[in-house]
Amino acid sequence: MQRNTTSRARLLAAAEQVFYERGIANTNIDAVARAAGVTKPTVYAHFSSKSALAAGALEARQQRIAADLAAHLSGEAAGAPRLNALFTWLTSWYGHSGHRGCAFLNAAAESAADDVVAAAVRAEKQWLLELLHDLCEEAGCDSPGELASQLLLLIDGVAARVLVHGPDRATESTATAARAAAILITAASRNHDQS
Repeated sequence: MQRNTTSRARLLAAAEQVFYERGIANTNIDAVARAAGVTKPTVYAHFSSKSALAAGALEARQQRIAADLAAHLSGEAAGAPRLNALFTWLTSWYGHSGHRGCAFLNAAAESAADDVVAAAVRAEKQWLLELLHDLCEEAGCDSPGELASQLLLLIDGVAARVLVHGPDRATESTATAARAAAILITAASRNHDQS
């Protein structure tokens, strides 16, 4: 059992890296098996298809991101500081893990007709939207659902800019998004305070 768990974990780690670096459409199962140091039959013993492997890799990435972000936010004061800190984390994350933009948006673009991959992408975006909503509520913002949607658009915009212009634009892009987010958060807080 330990060996199977280890093989699966290696497969997910390798798939996450290889699919992110090369793209899902451009990567075959053999490439992932080689990167994981397993055989092709081992891949299929754990995952029924390339789509299932890609979705599993996206889910593993989302769990890793969620844990990293939670650790970062735990050191911040509740309310607007925690909401603004999400953009600080984003700058750091792009600096060490996001040179190709958002793996989820990339997967959606590459695998638009793949329902299995699309479901994993939608789940990540829903998780992030709910997290933003909770942070907006915690900060006492007016219309937390609308503000959360606006902030998610900023975050996805950063990902698109990094993908189009390269990782060298990540710091500038996240700083621009952080300034826009601060304006939106301040306006939503001001509106809430006046009501």
